[in-house]
Amino acid sequence: MSDAWNDMSGLNADKLLGRLAGFLEWQGLGTAALTPRPRGGRLHGEDAEEVANLLERLAESDAGLPAGRRPRSLIFGNGCFAIGRYAEALAVYQALAGERPNDFAVHFNLGVTFLRRGQSAEAVSALTRALELDPFSAPAYYQRGNAKDDAGDGVGALDDYATAIGLNPDYLQAHYNSGIVFNNLGRYEEAIAAFDTVTALRPDISNAYLNRGVARDELGDVDGAISDYDLAIRYNPDNADARFNRARVRYRVGRYREAVEDYTASIGLRPRDVEAINNRGLAYDALGQYEDAIADYDAALKLQPDFAEVLSNRGAALESMGEVDAALGDYLEAQKALPEFAAAYYNAARLYAERGDIALCAEQLAEAVRLQPGLYGEAESDETLGWVLDLSRMRDERRGK
Repeated sequence: MSDAWNDMSGLNADKLLGRLAGFLEWQGLGTAALTPRPRGGRLHGEDAEEVANLLERLAESDAGLPAGRRPRSLIFGNGCFAIGRYAEALAVYQALAGERPNDFAVHFNLGVTFLRRGQSAEAVSALTRALELDPFSAPAYYQRGNAKDDAGDGVGALDDYATAIGLNPDYLQAHYNSGIVFNNLGRYEEAIAAFDTVTALRPDISNAYLNRGVARDELGDVDGAISDYDLAIRYNPDNADARFNRARVRYRVGRYREAVEDYTASIGLRPRDVEAINNRGLAYDALGQYEDAIADYDAALKLQPDFAEVLSNRGAALESMGEVDAALGDYLEAQKALPEFAAAYYNAARLYAERGDIALCAEQLAEAVRLQPGLYGEAESDETLGWVLDLSRMRDERRGK
């Protein structure tokens, strides 16, 4: 009876494994070496439920599968990986690595799982072992590049991406990630070249244009940056980053109304984006629409009450409307929120000077200059603050300083 039950159990496990393997292949995830989905993607909804059910039934049928003691435990581990159960996948792959030290797929999957868990050093080690077993695996170089990038080794990441591209010249993800790392390292011309390749291979990737636009913006190519952000939005109208970045460029070149339009679209996509709300306030401010600007600053502060820059910006808008007391209050609150915020002390000093409160003006100005010495020259050329500096110098001379 027991032997018969075990035979049936084994048959059941084989059928279940076959079903899981077929499902993983159908989803493009693989039954040997994984084909991970980009950006940490995993199965969701009914697909994830299907895999979870199969894993549960398999574990009940054969406890050796989740323990990594079976030749086909790799499929079980891949099922765990597919639905984001990385700790279980890791346990399976680690057990298999001990049993099958020369199996490329085991070490590759182990490295990718370490990567998903944020264990970049361990990922590099596992993927290096995988590459010892198969030195011509473009995906292994690519994934090790990702691990090196996560570990802060951008140059090492680029080397691995380049090797992956050498093995597979059309390796889209390797070109794309190279562009990202080039941008992060300030190597903008090379970033543009990488994203040129990406867009040639796949013209519809919105974020490729977004990131190429960032590189062009950093190089001072305003028209090129805006053109790329236009393309990013054409291919994905809901690309909030592209709208935000285009708004920033438009604001910088004085196209304030268009900046407002872009920030409004960005906020519509991300209603709690404090920076976008603040920046739209600045654009309204530049247009002289101070009430609209203040409404945005109020909204931003409701989301983040201690945002010193927003407090200071609201102070400036209130000052423009002649509400000097309220403006001074905002500058002082900005100092509390960020004690090293030099501009808040400088602006408070101006208002104290206009009030004729020389002692408080001098105190605020001294702190502003201490935090940002370059403000001394600005204060000297300011009609209101210049004479306060003169008085301070005369006082110091009398005291023999």
